[in-house]
This record gives sequence, structure tokens and C-alpha cells, in this order.
Amino acid sequence: MNTEKLVFKTRIGKSFLGLYLLMFLIILSMSIVTYFSVNDSSIFSFMAGISMVALIFMVSTFFLLKIKIEDDFLCVDLFYPIYKVDIRAITIIQMGKTMWFGFHKHGTATKGLIISSQFKNNVYITPENEEEFLQKLMEINPNINIKKD
Repeated sequence: MNTEKLVFKTRIGKSFLGLYLLMFLIILSMSIVTYFSVNDSSIFSFMAGISMVALIFMVSTFFLLKIKIEDDFLCVDLFYPIYKVDIRAITIIQMGKTMWFGFHKHGTATKGLIISSQFKNNVYITPENEEEFLQKLMEINPNINIKKD
């Protein structure tokens, strides 16, 4: 068992940052419209709350998301663990791909890594230093098939 703990920051891409900012501006503009068009302040308060949650989500996703190799597990953390897989169960890593939809899409840039395991739960991540990240994964599981596009 490997007792080493490595933490990788996620790479921030302009396209994802632009999409997140666009979504935030749409929600913010809806809040502003409700402030001027509806006489009920509770609706504006609700929309302002949604705007704040969206802003907190965006900031935390870009700046607090961590990819960890801990013991023999690959973990993605954002305040708490949101994804964990045994590295020995990883079968394929696709490089240079972008996963636009999916439940475990934790990348914040395009052309990242899609990691598939025996359990069919793919995860999309974008570590800042892909080469070092892949090297550490290969040290734990040399049977990983790496596909480059």
C-alpha cells in the first residue's frame, strides 16, 4: 500500500471560465429584472440567493477543486470528497478529450483526461501537470491503457 499523498490543482480553461461567467451573468440579470419588475421583494431575495449560490459554486469549482492521489485511490475533493476510485481498477485514460456531459465531470478546461475504471464510472479531470499525474498513476497501476488523441 502506498502511503504517499499527492495533491494536484485543476487547470483553468478560458472556455469553461467563459461558460461559467455567462451562466452567472444570466442568473444575475434575472435577479436584476425581478428587482425592477416585481413588487414583491421576496422573489428578488430568492433570485439574489440563487445568484450568490451560483457565484460560490463557480469560485469554489475553479479555485478549491483538488485532485488527490491518496494511498492507492484517486480522489476529487471540493470541501469534501466528491469522487473516489481505486487506481488499480482504472483501465483506460483518454488524453486530449473533453467530456461536456456526465455526472463526474470535474474538469475546468478542455482537452483533459477521461478516466475509465472497471466499474464503468468515468471521470473527467484536468490536472495542471498531466505528465506527472499520469506518471504517478502508472507507478501504482502499470496496466493502465493510455490513449492519446
